[in-house]
Amino acid sequence: MSRRVIVLTTDAPTADDIVAIADGATVELSAEVRDALAASRAVVERAIEAGEPVYGLNRRLGAGRDAAVDPAGFAEFQRRTIANHRGGTGEPLAAREVRAVIAARLAGFTRGGAGVRPELAEAYAALLDAGVHPVVPRRGSVGAADLTVLAEVAAVVTGDGLVLRAGGDGPPLPAAEALAAAGLAPLALAPHEGLAVLSANAYSIGVGALVASDAAALAEAADLTVALSLEAVGAASPAGNLSPYSTVVADARGGTGQRASAERIRDAVAGGALERPGRTVSVQDPLAFRTAPQLHGALREAVDRLRAELDLELAARSENPVVDVPSGRMVSGGNFQALPLALALENLRLVLAHVASASERRTAAHSLALAPSRAAGETRIPGLLLYAAAAAVAELRQLAAPVTLGITTLSGVEDHATLAPVALQLAQRSLALTGEVLAIEALHATDLLGVGGATATGARTGALQASLSALVDDALPAATLAETAQSVLRNAR
Repeated sequence: MSRRVIVLTTDAPTADDIVAIADGATVELSAEVRDALAASRAVVERAIEAGEPVYGLNRRLGAGRDAAVDPAGFAEFQRRTIANHRGGTGEPLAAREVRAVIAARLAGFTRGGAGVRPELAEAYAALLDAGVHPVVPRRGSVGAADLTVLAEVAAVVTGDGLVLRAGGDGPPLPAAEALAAAGLAPLALAPHEGLAVLSANAYSIGVGALVASDAAALAEAADLTVALSLEAVGAASPAGNLSPYSTVVADARGGTGQRASAERIRDAVAGGALERPGRTVSVQDPLAFRTAPQLHGALREAVDRLRAELDLELAARSENPVVDVPSGRMVSGGNFQALPLALALENLRLVLAHVASASERRTAAHSLALAPSRAAGETRIPGLLLYAAAAAVAELRQLAAPVTLGITTLSGVEDHATLAPVALQLAQRSLALTGEVLAIEALHATDLLGVGGATATGARTGALQASLSALVDDALPAATLAETAQSVLRNAR
């Protein structure tokens, strides 16, 4: 089967394009993009000829911003710029994350603000198409451009970095060897390109696109989990009141996220026992049940906000200095300070903590209902799975605290940063924990249905219960059970 091809044009790519490339799509640069890159590079060449002082071109970086660079030393300045920024530490990014980073930086080149040559952009595209995965340490960027991350990618392009072996087994390969094996050659950076390849938030944007995709999938899984819980409590007691999920309630407030969540839950239980006429039902369920559309709606809206910020960044020229073709100038600025994106990631973590907290409370209700059956040895899941959910929620509450205000002064001129990469990494952890909490809830709901001999009869809950029941019957270890249940929820339709 042929791989999907993403053609980068002068129109801005989207977060979905970055996800597709991360997942294996190949990349092509349109002719109009090559022309735009050439026009942008021409501005840099004119600045070199004019000898006007430009940051990172003929002036040094950071605190040395006013110290001149001898044109005879331009080539060495590019090499030292990349080497000096290879300060990242910690475990390497996953191959999928690295592809997202490369894709986001390549997308940034096409916007015309970097002033790189077309052949440098082609070299980044070639890395993606050849499946060459630079070794990129996770920690080091503070959110004023993802410098350490992007330095490792650039080092591979120039033949100086390290590359993951196929399958990730064994020690990394020297970049020059890996490039040769892929039929590629190292590329020396031209004047200004040493800074241009670094001056972007491609880690926060690229992996942020993966986070947004995962969070959107989690929102769908959260709604299905609540639907299954409603079926479970409805089968075991006069609970499972569907009025909080009605269009009347959703329209009374009017939030787009709430409307979508309520509709998803209604669709999941449609045609089932919860809609049976004359069913005895309590007038109100506990808040963790009846406010799910509001909580999950907030999650959906947080995802929309994150996607909007990602798409804005993907359309932007965030480099410093930014190359402006219409005026023919290279202009110093601060577009690399992507605070709105960082705050969207902060908001996502806070919402996830709320979603998981309510899920744990629903699980606690299921566990209490299962107590007699547990004492009789009739349950199929460990009782202390609830404890795992509670521990995860405790961690999520800590992760929800703001991190973007934690920056310190790094130098006399670099005295503020967003810490967007840290906000991103905490969001990844929050997504993983929330997925686990929801899986534990779904397993408890499945067990509650099972001990009562009931079957979920909704349009989507029945199939979900069947899949989860098969897992429970396999008597898997708790960790494996929770992990596999997450996969079932992600793939449920």
